[in-house]
Amino acid sequence: MSSEDTSLKRKRTRTACGPCRERKRKCDGQSPCSTCTSWGYDCHYSRHTRPRPSTPNQPDSDPIPVPDVSPSVAGRITESLEANSGAAFVRKVALKVDPANAPKLNLFGWNVGTRKSSAAGATVGKPIVDICSATTLQTLGRRYFAKIDPCYGFIDSVQFSRRMDARWQPSSSESTYDGVLAGVAALGALFSDTEMDRVESSLVELVRHISDTHLGSMAPSLDLLTVWTLRVVYLRMTAPPYPAWVASSTLMHLIEASKLHQMSSDERDLDIRRRLIGVAQHLNIWISYDLGLSRVSLSTDLLGLPTPRTGDYTVELLGLLPLTASLGPENQRHDQEIEQLLLQTLDRTHTIAPSLLAQCNLTLCLLRRLRLTNVTTTPTTMKRVIDLLKRSLAAARDMATSHSPWQHVANVPFHMISILLEMDTSAALELLPDAMQTLKLVASTYDTDTMREAYSTAYLLINIYEKRRIADTRLLTRVLRDHPLSVPEPPSGLNEISWVEGVMADVPTLQGLDFEQFLQPDMLRLSPEFQPPGLMEPLEPVDLCTPEKGHIPRTPRSRQ
Repeated sequence: MSSEDTSLKRKRTRTACGPCRERKRKCDGQSPCSTCTSWGYDCHYSRHTRPRPSTPNQPDSDPIPVPDVSPSVAGRITESLEANSGAAFVRKVALKVDPANAPKLNLFGWNVGTRKSSAAGATVGKPIVDICSATTLQTLGRRYFAKIDPCYGFIDSVQFSRRMDARWQPSSSESTYDGVLAGVAALGALFSDTEMDRVESSLVELVRHISDTHLGSMAPSLDLLTVWTLRVVYLRMTAPPYPAWVASSTLMHLIEASKLHQMSSDERDLDIRRRLIGVAQHLNIWISYDLGLSRVSLSTDLLGLPTPRTGDYTVELLGLLPLTASLGPENQRHDQEIEQLLLQTLDRTHTIAPSLLAQCNLTLCLLRRLRLTNVTTTPTTMKRVIDLLKRSLAAARDMATSHSPWQHVANVPFHMISILLEMDTSAALELLPDAMQTLKLVASTYDTDTMREAYSTAYLLINIYEKRRIADTRLLTRVLRDHPLSVPEPPSGLNEISWVEGVMADVPTLQGLDFEQFLQPDMLRLSPEFQPPGLMEPLEPVDLCTPEKGHIPRTPRSRQ
C-alpha cells in the first residue's frame, strides 16, 4: 500500500479498557482513555489480554504498558488520586442527582482564565530594558510587593530594588535575574488591570524564554529557581491546569537537582530558600490534587518553616502544608482522621484574604472527603464551617473589586456551591445566594470564557438540584393526597385520643407521638413558651379542615 493509503487506514487500539469493553464504547487505548475521561469512568485495563501477532514489516504499536495490578487495585489508586479533586466531586454529585444533564469532568473556576488582550503581539527575545522603562518597572514592582509578596514572600525586596537600579545602568548586561525582574513586573501588571497589554505579554514571554534557555548542565541557581517560581505563580492564576502542573512539577525537580532543600554550612539566603521551597510545594500539591495527578515530593526537607516577619503572612499560609500533605493518596485516612484534620484547620487563624481563602480551600477539600463517605460532623463544627465560608466569600469579593485575581477568588466560590448543595441543610442552602453573587461578581469583573463557563455550570448544578427537589416534593404530595390520615371510630365511652394512643402502644417508633395535633385542629394553639422568637402574641389556631386554605380535609370516620 502507498503511504497515502496507509494514512487513510482506520486505526484501532489493540486493547480496550474495562469500562469501554463493558459499555461497548470506542476506546483509544490510552490510560486513562478519552471516553473514561469525558464520562468520569474509572479507567482500568485487565491484566490478561490476548496478544495480537504483528507482521514482520509492521512495528509494534501497543499503548504504554499498564502496571501489572488487578482492576480493583487500579481502581483504588485512581480513587485515591481523585479523592482531593474538586472536579471529580462535582462530577460525582451531579451524576447522582441527574446523570443525563451532569456537567463533564472539568476544573470549572480553576482561575479567572485568560484575560482579554489589548496588545497587537508580544515581543520575543527583547531585553527587559527595551520592554518597559525603569519607572514602569518600579510601579509594577511596588504593586507586586503590596499585593502578592505578603503571602508569597520568597523575594528579598531590598535586593530586588538594588538589582533593578543596577540593571538600568549603562554598564549592565543581561543575566538570569532579568527573569526575576520580568516575573515580578508581570504579576504586578496582572494585579493592575483586567486586560493584558503589550508590556505584560512581553514580560511573560521574557520569563518563559529565560526559564527555558538558562537550564544547563550545572545545578540550577537560586535566581533561576526564583524565575521558575514566579512563572508557576503566574500560570496558576491565568493558565489552563495542565501547563501549570507541568511547570510546577518541573520546578520541584529543579529544586531537588539544586539541593536547595538540604541543609548546608552556608546559611546565606536560608530564610529565602525556605520560603521559595514552601511556596513551590504549596502550588505543586494543590495543582496535583485538583487534577487528580501525582505530585513531586522532595526526598528530604530539613529546612522547616521560614522565620515570621512583621506584615508578612507567608508563614501563616505555609502552616497549612503539613495538613495538606497528609491528604496525599499514599496516606489512607479514616473518617475520624479527616474530621480531626478538619478541626485542626478550623482552629487556625488566617487574617489576610489570600491566606484565608487557602484555609477555606483546604476546608472544602476535607468536607468533600467526608461527604463522599456520607459522614456528617457535629452541629458545632458545622457552625464554624459556615462562619469560615461566609468570611471567605467576603474576602473573595474584596479581592475581585481590588483587581487581585488570586486563583481562589474563582475556585473557592464555585466549589463552595457544590459543597452547599451536597450538604443540603437549611444553614448551607441559606449561603447559596451569597456564593452565587460572589461568583457572579468575579465573572463580571473578569469577563473571560473560563468565568462564564464556571458561572453557567454553577447555575446548572443548582438547576438540577431544584428539579430533583420539585420532583421529590410532587411525589411526597401525591403520597399524602392518596393516603390521608384517618382512624376508625373509637368504641363507645372511650376518649378518641387515649384510644388511638392505646392502639399505637405496640409500635415502638410511634410511642410518644402527640396525636392531638392530627386529630383536634382546634387545640393547635401554641403555648407561650413555644412561640418563635420575636412573636409577642400566641399564634392563631390553624384550621386543617378548610379546603380554601390549601389543607387536606379529614376523611369522615366510618360508622361501621
